[in-house]
Formats: sequence, C-alpha cells, structure tokens
Amino acid sequence: MIPARILSVALLLAATMPGAAAARNGEDPPRIFLEKKVFSDTAGGKRSFFETYTVEKGDTLWKILQRTGHLTPDRYAERLKEFRRANPKVADPSRIVPGQELLVPSGGRPKAMADGKTVDYTVVRGDSLSGILSSRGVPRGQWEKHFDAIREINTSVMDVNRIVAGKTLQLPTDGYFTQAMAPPEPEVALAAAEPAKAAIAPEPEVIAPPEVAPAPVPLRVEVMPDPEVPSAPELTRDIAAGPGTDALAAGKPEAELLVPKPVPPAASVVETGKAKPAEEVVIPPARSPYRGLLSDLFLAIGEKWVDHGTMYLPLPSGGDVMLQLSDFPFVRFSGGAEALIDFRGGIPPRVADSISSQWKSLRVVSLADAGGAGDRIGRILRVSGYHSVKEGISHPVVVGESVSVALPARWILLRTEDSLLSGDLILLKEVPERPDPDLLAVLRYARRIGLRVLPYADDPNAMEGFLVGIQEDASEGGIPVGLAVPKTGGLPAVDFGLSLLGIAARTGERLRVGGKGDAFRLVVSPERVFEAGGKKYVVDTGRMSPAIRSILRGSGYAVFTAGKDVSGRDIFQRLMKAAGIASDERKEYLLAGGGKAGYEVRVTGAFLSLPGRLSGAGRSIVLVRGKIHSATRALLGDMGVEIVEW
Repeated sequence: MIPARILSVALLLAATMPGAAAARNGEDPPRIFLEKKVFSDTAGGKRSFFETYTVEKGDTLWKILQRTGHLTPDRYAERLKEFRRANPKVADPSRIVPGQELLVPSGGRPKAMADGKTVDYTVVRGDSLSGILSSRGVPRGQWEKHFDAIREINTSVMDVNRIVAGKTLQLPTDGYFTQAMAPPEPEVALAAAEPAKAAIAPEPEVIAPPEVAPAPVPLRVEVMPDPEVPSAPELTRDIAAGPGTDALAAGKPEAELLVPKPVPPAASVVETGKAKPAEEVVIPPARSPYRGLLSDLFLAIGEKWVDHGTMYLPLPSGGDVMLQLSDFPFVRFSGGAEALIDFRGGIPPRVADSISSQWKSLRVVSLADAGGAGDRIGRILRVSGYHSVKEGISHPVVVGESVSVALPARWILLRTEDSLLSGDLILLKEVPERPDPDLLAVLRYARRIGLRVLPYADDPNAMEGFLVGIQEDASEGGIPVGLAVPKTGGLPAVDFGLSLLGIAARTGERLRVGGKGDAFRLVVSPERVFEAGGKKYVVDTGRMSPAIRSILRGSGYAVFTAGKDVSGRDIFQRLMKAAGIASDERKEYLLAGGGKAGYEVRVTGAFLSLPGRLSGAGRSIVLVRGKIHSATRALLGDMGVEIVEW
C-alpha cells in the first residue's frame, strides 16, 4: 500500500518564470509555448509578450500592431523593434503576405468598448471600493449591486475587499443598470428565521504590490460557552461563483468555524433547531479515499486545507447544521472560494442543497462516485474560482525551440488573470510511483527554469496517492560547461574543434624537413600538429610563407589553414571532414520520451557520433543554432548527450 502523502487561451500574455534557477548567471530562460502560441520570451533581461497572428488580405504591419492599442510614431518604432527580434525571418516587414504566420507583440486583454456604461478608474494606495463609490456619490444602499457589477465587469476582482494599487478598474455608471436584469433577492428573506443582526464590515484596505494580503476568511473561529445557543452573524461579503457554476442567491448567514463541542461521538452531520430536533447521523468509513494526496496537493499549490474543528451553518428554516471537519474537510482558495469535501456522500442531499443555495463562497464537492485521483482533483478545481483550469494532455506546455520539451499534465492552472505575467503557472502531472531517469531529468529541467510542476502518483488499488519527490543528481550544482563553436577563426577555433572531436594535438613540436634528395634541412615549429584520417596535419594561422607550406607538403604533411578571416564554423567543419566524421541533420528528432512516457524531448540540429575518450563508451554530440540555457545543457547531459552551440 502506498503511504498517504504528496490552455487553450484566446490571448496569450507572457511571463518570465520566477526563481533563481531561471536566471542562472543572468541567462534568459527558454521560450514557453502553449498550444504552439508563444507564452513567454525574455531577451537581455527585458520581458516581451507575444501572440501568434495569421496575416489576412489587406493587412499591413501598422494595422496589425494597432490591434493591441493606439500607435504613435514613437510607439510604432518600439513595437517594430520587438517585431524584428521575434520574427528574424521576415526580412522586410513592409512586405507581408496573406496566410503568413507572425509573432506580434501582445498588448494584453482587449479593453471593453467605451459605450457609456462604464468608466475607468485607476486604483491608488489607500483606496477601497466603498470609498471609491462614496466619492462618486453612490448611496450606501446601492453598494451591493455596484460590488456585483464590478465583479462581473472586472474578472480580476474576485473579492471586493481586495483591490490592487495601480490596477485600472471599470466602474459601472447609471447606464449600466438600465439593461434588463432580474430583480435582486430581497434582503429580508431570512427575517422569519433569525432576527437581523447588523454586522458592518470594516473598510477594506487596498493591497499594494508586491505585498500579498491574506485571503479573506468567511469562517471565523470563536469559543462558544453555550453550544445550545449559537450565534448566526450575517455575511458581510459575497464571493464570485467558481467556473462552471450558476450564479447563486445573495449571501445568507455567515458560516462559523467553532472549536469542537460536545456532539454525539458518531455524528458527522447533525441538523438541529426544530421543535423536535431532527438528527441525521452518518458514520463515515475509517478512512477517506485519496485524502492524503488531496491535502498534500492543495497545500503544495498554496491553498489552505482545514480538517479540524466543527463547522456551524445556520439554515433559513431555523435549524442548524454542524459538520465535523475531521470527516468533511474544506479547501479555502486564495481567491475566496471554498470547497467542502464530501468523500463518501455522507452529507444528506437536502443539507448539501441548502448549503449551496445560501453561501456563494462555499461549494459542497461530492466525491462519492468519483474515479481515481485525477477525477477527484478535477472536481475540486472546478469550484476553485481560478482564472483558468485546463486539461493539459492534448495541449501540453512546450518549452524551447532548438531543444523543445513537451510536458503533458493532467491539469494546467492559472490562478488569476495575472498569473501569466507573474509566472504563477502550475502543472499537476500524474507520474509513475518510480519515474524513470529521463522523466526525472525532465522534471528537474522544469524546476530549473522556474516552471512549477507537482508530480503525483496514483495507486487505484489502495485508493491513495502521494506527491513524488524529485531527487537531486550529480548534475545539480554541476551544470555542464556551455560549449560554443567560436565565431571567428584562428588557433582558438582549432583548439576547440580538436578537443571536442577527441583529436590529440601536439604543441611546440620541431619538425625537420628538407628538399628533394636532402638538398637542405629545415627545422619548422608549427603552432599545432595533429593526426586525423591517417594523415599528419600542421596548423598554419597565416604565419607560414608559401615556400614553407610547399616544403611541408613535400615532406608528407598536410597544411591546415586557420586564419582569423575564416569563421570558426568553417574550421570545425573542415576538422570533421579531416577526421572522417559525418553529421546527421535532423529536425524535431525525438531524443527521449513520446507515446505514453509522459514527456517528449525533441532536438533540431546536427548529430555526431564519436568514439569514447580513452576507449570508453561512445559519445553523442548535437550541434544546434542559437543560445542554449544551462538547464537545457543539464537535461541533455542527464540523457548522455553533449550539446554545442554553433
């Protein structure tokens, strides 16, 4: 038994993934792609955000760039510079043709059209939504409908108590409310069940970046001296409904989290408060399936898992529901939504419906008929309130170009609409209990570039799972040295090529050569002497006279010219030819993974197969274009491949 423990997006903004590993030695991290659209690109320490665009008839570059915002000549020059860097193959940006695919700088989400129903307001430090509405002359009695409208218009506002300085919000005007809308639910709906108890929420403060305010807490902890007379304060805020859920009625009495009180030992769900107290008792099984995995996983994501105490929920009928959280834990998400977990269907349907109909922030998630770990995780994520929860198997995240790593995951999470910019991209990936070495290498690679991957294993027989640890290996902290063919020729290019190809070279050797019939004898000290392909070579970087070169050739030596006017690439290719080493050009060659492996590592470049040093195992080398990140070198090094930039 395993122990219990461990996008398609319409407009892709970009995010440089966080973490020291991603910026090792000031390196720019590899590009990240989602569904083959550019997700992020960083060059020279500057973030640039792009999206794919297919040229249509009548398009000009000015028209295309103007889609992301008003252009001025200065702004156009800046955008054009970014465009040229992202599209090096477009020689003349003024000549683009229909059907051509381009990478264009992204301006973020399109703004709503100015229709008079909203006005823009930029939040400043010290602002609160109630203060903003007061300054605009909105009566206090209308604040609630304005809060609802602000959440509807601004998808980034999940909690009206939390707004961020510097953000531009769209505020509803009187014209916004003239459209036909269903009448709001009367606020006196609870009067018959409970006398009104006014509870005025303190003025919420604006959270100024980069500080992070604690998530609002709708469930409060109180010590109740008399468990028979519990209080039922009203809700002072609403939480936006999670994805895939219908809009619910306005908030009713706030739930409370109480310290454990004397209740029947076997009772997990108790309903009281009627003339003749009715009691619905459920005795849960000794253990709940996948509980250990779920608690570890959501804690690792950064959410709060609560499984101690008693939840007290007043009902409009006058009754009360008390839930033992040891049997029915709940997840409190950073955006304010909460998921009450019912592992075995122990909460009676009538009680579950009553809870879901009254508290916008709280959702009962039944796992009674759920399948394995992935299905259970998915059900909880659907009520998380996250900006995006996408399946990541058919549309995996792909990192890099010359060396691309595809990492399918069961779920791809973006917790807020700003997650792309902040780098808060989370992958939940199911892996074997004992991942193979190449998969571990890929997971280490993701960590090095700052991509958050939470690998978990599922044991259906034990109905449990755990988070899989990513073990360090020898390469961690010992990243292979970056190898690059020198751009210019000369002796450094020769030395690099000889060393990489494993060809021994001699320095300072004195060669005695002479004319025909030993008519004369000369002593020549070439800069380098080496043997390759059955021939002896002397290296001339331009210092030898034509006569000396002729004498050396007559004495059985081949002269290998390596002047500084020759490119390092040309020198390397000639060294390969001299040694009889052939290269194999491959495009998107599957180096590792594929199929059911759960990952793919593909390489575009020239592959070389060389004998091992000192009669050891053979060596595999790949020559690729462009700059290679240290994490990519480490990944290929883990797979036994040396990578060289040229």
